[in-house]
Amino acid sequence: MKQLFINLTEKPHKLFFFGGMVNAIVTMLVLLLHYQGVLYSKITLSSVHAYTLIFAVFSQFFFGFLCTMFPRFLATSEIARERYLPPFLLLNGSVALFTVSLYWASALTVLASAGMFAAYLMVGWILWQLYQQSSVSERFDVNWILIAVVAGAVSHLLFLLSFIDPVWVTINRAAIESGFFLYLFMLIITLSQKMIPFFTEGKVAGYQANRSRYFLHTLAGLLLLKVTLTSAVVNSYGLIDGALFVVTLRELIRWRLPVRKVEAILWVLYLSLVWVPIGFLLFFLEGFTPLILGSEGWMFEKAPLHAIGIGYFTTLLIGFGTRIILGHAGQKPAADRYAIMLFWSVQVVVLVRMATGLMLNSEMSLYIEMITASALLWLGLFLLWSKRYIPLLFK
Repeated sequence: MKQLFINLTEKPHKLFFFGGMVNAIVTMLVLLLHYQGVLYSKITLSSVHAYTLIFAVFSQFFFGFLCTMFPRFLATSEIARERYLPPFLLLNGSVALFTVSLYWASALTVLASAGMFAAYLMVGWILWQLYQQSSVSERFDVNWILIAVVAGAVSHLLFLLSFIDPVWVTINRAAIESGFFLYLFMLIITLSQKMIPFFTEGKVAGYQANRSRYFLHTLAGLLLLKVTLTSAVVNSYGLIDGALFVVTLRELIRWRLPVRKVEAILWVLYLSLVWVPIGFLLFFLEGFTPLILGSEGWMFEKAPLHAIGIGYFTTLLIGFGTRIILGHAGQKPAADRYAIMLFWSVQVVVLVRMATGLMLNSEMSLYIEMITASALLWLGLFLLWSKRYIPLLFK
């Protein structure tokens, strides 16, 4: 038993991936029980859903990736176990307390969120110390990663404040919007535009990514404007989202990714990127249709958000995660039939969840059934992924 713990904690990606897998299952199970009327939270379900997925699930996976790759990006020594184990324990202990407190005492919810926030800051401080120790001169991508991490800290603080007083609806809305777009999206797109072309160059002779130098600048500016207006409930009628659609689609076309020349472990990353412009196109249509169809327009519910959150974030997560786990377990980073089945399963999850939102325009009676199906598909996806790859984390 002791050896298993030593094996799990020997690398940061193992530890945080394990935490991410467990919480991906637990948080969705809790959500499913809410939809079935078994549990009733003291905090709005949308806040709980957003907060736990952003800071208990996705953050853990990308903490694991950053704590493993940051020393390589910055040519520093690896992070010692004694530095990343405490924030992991604090984070997951706080997540457990947060989950229980939702049905017990609001004061404990604030305390648990404060613990999660402290753990987040501890990881951020580790990354910042590596940044200061490095003598690497080219830090363009690393700078944007740290900017996203700072945005995440701001979002986390806003969530904490909104838990203190649920009346602060605007703060809660700003927490969700900034956490999703300025933190998670900016972090993941920065890693994508750095790592996906790099992986491709190593596999396809002669390939060289034609990345735009100001892509991230433009993206960050538009997202900041989007988050500000959405938080203030100002309708831009899809204009900002239309610009984001054009910017992201144009950038992906510039990369000329050789889809037919690579194996599944790489093309799944390409597949994830397709959901970015699709998501912003849906956001554009959501904002623009009221001008044509009247004040309400066409109901999209959360279809655009899930196109990015499941289609992009989760597809990339499963692809990146599978690659990293196999590579560090001494196996060839390749996707067999089981892994490819998982890659396509993510696409089923996102399509069902998007259809759930769009169904409100015609068949509202099936909404809860479709939401339940989406949650069950997510649970099935992460149970199958965990079944195959968690054992490798203990080796």
